Amino acid sequence: MLSTRKSGRAIVVATSDRIFEETLRSQFEDNYRIFCVRRGAEAIMQMLEKDIDLLILDVDMSGQVGVDILPIIRKLRPRLPVVLISEDFTHRIRKAAAEQGVTFQSVKPHSSSEAGDIVAVTEKIISHREAIPVN
Repeated sequence: MLSTRKSGRAIVVATSDRIFEETLRSQFEDNYRIFCVRRGAEAIMQMLEKDIDLLILDVDMSGQVGVDILPIIRKLRPRLPVVLISEDFTHRIRKAAAEQGVTFQSVKPHSSSEAGDIVAVTEKIISHREAIPVN
C-alpha cells in the first residue's frame, strides 16, 4: 500500500493519453515525483536530466510508437525498470518488449480502479530497487 508521504523516488509517465496520465498522476503524486511527457524524446530527456526510478511507457505516444524508443532507453539506462502499457499487444510489440527487457506489460487502464495493477507493480518494483544496494 502507498505511504502518505512523498519519497525521493521519481516516475516518468510517457503517454499522449491525458486521461491515462491524470489517472496515474492521481495514484502516484502523493508518494512520488511524477514527470509526465507526451513524446519519446521528452521521456529520454527526463531520463538524462533526472534520477528516474521507473518509466511507465504507453505504446501509443504522440508522433511515434513507444516501443521504438526502447533501444535508446536501454542504451542510456540498461537497468531502468520499464512498465509498458498498451490498448492491444501485437506480436511485434510483445517481441520488442521482451527483447528490450521490459519489466512488466499491462493493458492500459481506463479508470482509477483499473489502475490498481499498475500501482501494485510500481510499488513492488520500486521496493525491490530500494532493497538492492548499488555500488
